[in-house]
Amino acid sequence: MSEHTDVVVIGSGAAGLSAALAAAVGGARVTVLEGSPHWGGTTAVSGGQAWVPDNHRMAALGVSDDRAEALTYLLGRTEGREPELATAFVDAAPRMARFVEEHSPIEFTPMSTPDSFAEAPGGRSAGRNIEVAPVELGGLGRAEELFWPAPYPMVLTNEEVAGLGLMTGGRLPQGLIEYRTAAGQVTLGQGLIAGLLHGCQAAGVQLRKGQPVTGLVMERGSVDGVWCTPDEAIHADAVILACGGFEHDHDLAEAKLHGPFRHPVSPPVNRGSAIRLAHQAGASFRHLGEAWSWPVRQGSTWPDGSPRPELVLAERMLPHVLWVNQAGRRFVNESSHNVALAFAETDPATGQPANLPAWAIADANFRTRYPFAGAYPGQPLPEHIHQADTLPELAERLGIPAATLTTTITEFNTHAAQGTDPAFGRGSFAYDRHGGDPNAPHPNLGPLTEPPFTAMPVQAGLVGTKGGPRVDAHARVLRWDDSPINGLYAAGNAMAAPIGPGTVSAGATIGSALTWGWIAGATTSGPHRTPAVPR
Repeated sequence: MSEHTDVVVIGSGAAGLSAALAAAVGGARVTVLEGSPHWGGTTAVSGGQAWVPDNHRMAALGVSDDRAEALTYLLGRTEGREPELATAFVDAAPRMARFVEEHSPIEFTPMSTPDSFAEAPGGRSAGRNIEVAPVELGGLGRAEELFWPAPYPMVLTNEEVAGLGLMTGGRLPQGLIEYRTAAGQVTLGQGLIAGLLHGCQAAGVQLRKGQPVTGLVMERGSVDGVWCTPDEAIHADAVILACGGFEHDHDLAEAKLHGPFRHPVSPPVNRGSAIRLAHQAGASFRHLGEAWSWPVRQGSTWPDGSPRPELVLAERMLPHVLWVNQAGRRFVNESSHNVALAFAETDPATGQPANLPAWAIADANFRTRYPFAGAYPGQPLPEHIHQADTLPELAERLGIPAATLTTTITEFNTHAAQGTDPAFGRGSFAYDRHGGDPNAPHPNLGPLTEPPFTAMPVQAGLVGTKGGPRVDAHARVLRWDDSPINGLYAAGNAMAAPIGPGTVSAGATIGSALTWGWIAGATTSGPHRTPAVPR
């Protein structure tokens, strides 16, 4: 049994729905196949912000931008990457944002988030990140039925959370929360996916969830559709891979990922299907060892019982906390955006990670002001958290040399009291300060002097992998000889990431996914579409 359409999109995150919307608006018949019972993948449980240089909303913040500056910044932070892909992204991203607004109920709003390296040539201290204004779910259904469980109710925007100081003691706007909840409005990643779903429905896209893909239909070296079961195929002129990376495939992650990044915060669905499908078609691959790395802490579990780590935010950005390795020494600017790359450093004598295990250590000044390990001031700490009245006692519990830990914290305190960090420069960058406490003497720095002292394990986590099939500037998947595979495209974490090995801004993952999805979808109905297989 088989059916026919123009474009099949595999995956329903930011990349997949952006691709589907672009292809449908371009006149294609489009079917989206989501393998899980929930829409949105990792996007739907994320903050939902997108890095879009030179976007049309940033002028509202009084910030200007242009193509040349954006390209200077991106090329300067992605050395060794393909410059043609950076150029394609910078050219397409602002067009994508306008397109999404024109063809969905989404209204983007600018954010005050700086680039990761705002001080670098071409960097910006605000405006390149955008997020959705609240979106009504309407006829889509209830959020808990549509999406994977969110880490918190998605009813406030990122800018509202920051403006209210909710991580630094601000009060929840209960009236606003109750209004939006009653109105069925969602924000952040849920808002982005809901808006894209509305747009896709209006454009006539067929949306199917709980529909995995088992293989590609191949005809004379070209992709001619997908197999849903051994007996059921959907034939199509184009197939767009937008089904994420491979962080939840244990064997693949162990074989390919460089470094100790084994704690994904994404839903347990990204198991390498894009790599297997692309391999079947003869694709070439790149950056399989890289990940969108993040420091994480022990969290809860997903519905299937698998671990669900949480991103470390307060315990790296705010005053009165620092990190140490098992030797009792600091090893990184804790507030930097690419902080997790330090976990990939190895001890030359042993070949093992030099900075794991790692611990975030805070004093009572931190605990009375900020959340720690998920516990707000006054709430009990989780059982796996260590606490002691003295630093030597804490060091003994952690198996850290007491003298070294005491010296490390004493030296840190001397400079932190003055708002400086000569060892690693913490707090001297716009990105650091933006995530700090604006009401503290210094947003990111404060001495650890008041007992009890508390320690939380920090793990090497990731929000997704970066490796996948190579693509050209039109999102066409490439063979080893650089020729495009007829009928096959890729976007988001299903493609080899043009940004790396670190990141360049908050929102870079979703900004890239939206943009490359839009490029792929637009290509399937444009002049750069690969020829369809004759039937």
